[in-house]
Amino acid sequence: MLLTLLAQTTDSLPSVNDATNSAAATGILAGVGIFILVLLIIGIILLAFNIWMIIDCAARKDSDFPSNNKSTWLILLIVGLLFSFGWIVGLVYFFTVRKKAGKGGGTSAPAQSSGTDTPAQ
Repeated sequence: MLLTLLAQTTDSLPSVNDATNSAAATGILAGVGIFILVLLIIGIILLAFNIWMIIDCAARKDSDFPSNNKSTWLILLIVGLLFSFGWIVGLVYFFTVRKKAGKGGGTSAPAQSSGTDTPAQ
């Protein structure tokens, strides 16, 4: 009895074209794929930014940091990288240390002599 009711119910349902279902599924998969791709690109950009800030922090002199806390910034940037909030710490570092100290802080080599100068005696 139950099976006959179920058969009558499924027979009375309107049939949907399989091509329509296939197109809808393809569209949904394409949308999800694009969304995941965009998130992946954003993640790679944020990771690269964080690594850039860690390298910048390690290359700077202690005098470029307010109150000489280079090691604190380096630890914060590395811990942020490990626990996925490094982009926030990187942004704070970028605006509080890097912008104020200048782009070339700590990374420039001292000027070398060309060899034509005579030493003072």
